[in-house]
Amino acid sequence: MCIGFNASLFSDLKRSREIHLDKDSESWLASLIGITTLMGCLFTSLIIDRIGRRPAVLISSVLMVCGWITFSLASSFSALLLAKIFQGTSEGLGTTMGGIFIAEYSSPKYRGSFIATIPAALLVGVLSSHSLGLFYNWSHISLILLFCSLPGLIIAIFTPESPTFLATKGRYDECRWLRGPEDDDEVEKMIEADMIVKKPKKSYTKNVPKLIKENLTYFIMSFKKREFYIPVFIAIHLNAIFQFSGAIVYDSYPLDIHTALYGTDIYMFKVIASLDMERMLSTALAIYLTSRIRRRPLLFAFVGLNVLAFLCVAGYIYARRHNLLLPFDHIIIAIVIFLQHFHMFTSGAGATSLTTILSNELYPMANRGLCGSICNAFFSIHMFVNIKTAPYLFSLIGVDGTFCAYAVVLFYSLVVSYYMVPETKDKTLQEIEDKLRGYSISHRGEAMKLKDVEF
Repeated sequence: MCIGFNASLFSDLKRSREIHLDKDSESWLASLIGITTLMGCLFTSLIIDRIGRRPAVLISSVLMVCGWITFSLASSFSALLLAKIFQGTSEGLGTTMGGIFIAEYSSPKYRGSFIATIPAALLVGVLSSHSLGLFYNWSHISLILLFCSLPGLIIAIFTPESPTFLATKGRYDECRWLRGPEDDDEVEKMIEADMIVKKPKKSYTKNVPKLIKENLTYFIMSFKKREFYIPVFIAIHLNAIFQFSGAIVYDSYPLDIHTALYGTDIYMFKVIASLDMERMLSTALAIYLTSRIRRRPLLFAFVGLNVLAFLCVAGYIYARRHNLLLPFDHIIIAIVIFLQHFHMFTSGAGATSLTTILSNELYPMANRGLCGSICNAFFSIHMFVNIKTAPYLFSLIGVDGTFCAYAVVLFYSLVVSYYMVPETKDKTLQEIEDKLRGYSISHRGEAMKLKDVEF
């Protein structure tokens, strides 16, 4: 809802001049969510690893409600910035925590489908914001979205703690009860791995009395683990695919892109609403396909088509700018509508859905909070760079040149993903972690026991 709200906010303020916006202030207002999301990510590791997953979700929900209240009462540019700070910090906690929470709650069989509902839910929020823009101004929309965010706060209050967090704190009975008997195998492997990891930790923590030194040591030791630095490296590139697939820049600057494609802003919100509905359908298709087909082939197919769509749209805009097309008749309009919807289809089915699923399945159990925070910090940096630079790139090299640059970023990230991303379908989180580590920690623990017996 936050990103989709930008379309109504910017178009209404440019029309009414109720609060003055120039290119610099507009880009800062749009991209501030990236910086504040980074701020939220920095606190996430401390909260979810030390305090719990549930408090992070609760704080995120409260901050989002505060953001919408500030928007509904805003009458100056500084008030708009304050609202964005609230919402960005909430996004920083929520983006890190949402996927981890769902991954830890769900069984391997349904995990991919459940995680894929995250981008689907985001698209519902974007569609709601854009649809409301057809009927209301930005201040009324913010008030409506305030009431829409209240159910999330209520659910957060009554949500139980994550099974994985309970396991890391030694509360094994509660962990088993939450997951149920059908997931006994994964839960027992998780508990066994946690008990093996904790054995050397007990004597270690006693020798480090100062909390700062302990946390610094924890941070350094984490980066020495294969199961930590490999997921971070992979997630950085998957986040780049997500951010530069075109969906974020479409939501942030729809007026510039719509004008470049059609030469006018007429019917902009209707076209945007149709794109949002298509992205929802493509995300639903991704949810279905991830339960039937392996993740890697889907990722390469859809992101590859996303690169092709970027180049086709860029080629059309270039031809239109240089008068290389036929007169702007119904055939040309049909072509541009098809290209725009083809682009959003590939983005919704691949770049936003599959990258979210894969990223949240790779984090190691012992360092999930820190790993998620670092990855989402890079996600925030990508978001800030993308949204902040977009209007300047539009002015410098045009929308067509910007789309070509995004295609290059996607192609590079896809090549890295081809060599680095493991297959995760129908695998437990522990099996995925063991794959990234290069060996099974439970097998290593059994080998150590046998060695102790021999001695």
